[in-house]
Amino acid sequence: MKINSSTFNFSMKEFIIKTSIPSIFILILLVSVNYWGDSAKIFHPNYENKIAEIIFNNSHATNISNFNERILQKELIQKLISSPDIVILGSSRTMLINSTYYENKKVINSSVSGASIQDLIAIFQMYSTKNRLPKKIILGVDPWLFNENNGQIRWQSLRKEYASFENQKIEENDDLLNNKVKQLFSLSYFQASFINLPAVIVGKSDPIATEEIYNHSNTILVDASLSYSKKYREASNEEVNSAARIYSSGGIYSIENFKNISPQIFSEFEQLCIEILKNDIELSFFLAPYHPIVYKKIEQEYHIVLETENKLREFSKKRNIECLGSFNPATYGIESAGFYDGMHSKENTIKKILKVETRNNAYKSLGHW
Repeated sequence: MKINSSTFNFSMKEFIIKTSIPSIFILILLVSVNYWGDSAKIFHPNYENKIAEIIFNNSHATNISNFNERILQKELIQKLISSPDIVILGSSRTMLINSTYYENKKVINSSVSGASIQDLIAIFQMYSTKNRLPKKIILGVDPWLFNENNGQIRWQSLRKEYASFENQKIEENDDLLNNKVKQLFSLSYFQASFINLPAVIVGKSDPIATEEIYNHSNTILVDASLSYSKKYREASNEEVNSAARIYSSGGIYSIENFKNISPQIFSEFEQLCIEILKNDIELSFFLAPYHPIVYKKIEQEYHIVLETENKLREFSKKRNIECLGSFNPATYGIESAGFYDGMHSKENTIKKILKVETRNNAYKSLGHW
């Protein structure tokens, strides 16, 4: 049977049109949801500024999620009009340290989740460049800090500040633009953004100013410390232990491939400490403990973590730096009730390590400085 060429061409065009329309619709839907739902606030960078404005207007900021903590720190530090007494540098494991622990002291918590050596250096450099160096720094030191395979890349939001400390020049590149383009077409980003979209549509995705310290969602307090969500705070001991078991069931966060203490990273860490001390800043290390269930696995499978703590203690003794805490909860007699999950300590645990008692509930606002 002979097929007329014009008939064939028409059929092909019809087929292409029929298949293209659904594909184009799906593509438009994917891009639209990723852009407007924007679960990580990639396409709406003013989100961090909104949080900073709330804090500098002497309120806590709640209803927050999936924002760039590094950019928030940049926003906060840029707004400072005087130097704080104490700055907390570290990861999410130091975020709960707040100004109520230190009477008559101006405290800023500049911790960021999954902090790497680059983060610590970059944030210190921002204080230095702004000429707002504090009198004291409490430096949260996590074992993954010295693991060159820790997988932490979020510090790249502060790559210019990091390079500045190292006296390096970096060329502008399109990494951030490329990342945004990738996320526009990302199916995994679509899933998170789709969940966030209803709140965006009804105007409930923005941070909210509040006078309440404890809220339904996470809250950034006026001293930039963190208050956990209601669900997290009220978890039972059984739920916490279950979370610790799940946390340690696979590889432990950022130390999965921790084979040795990186000489290069430790050298950078030493340079940071020397620079802090050189500026007549009092320096203390804070080693946050792991949940007993998690630490048991660390002792069995991650002996390098124990070596890291020993090396830190030797270094702190050599440099006359106060070293508080331990990765081992037993060192301070801390049991499972002292944790929110496998790696985050409760407030009473932190106070015990810092040897402080809360005598007041006055969180000191950054805006008053």
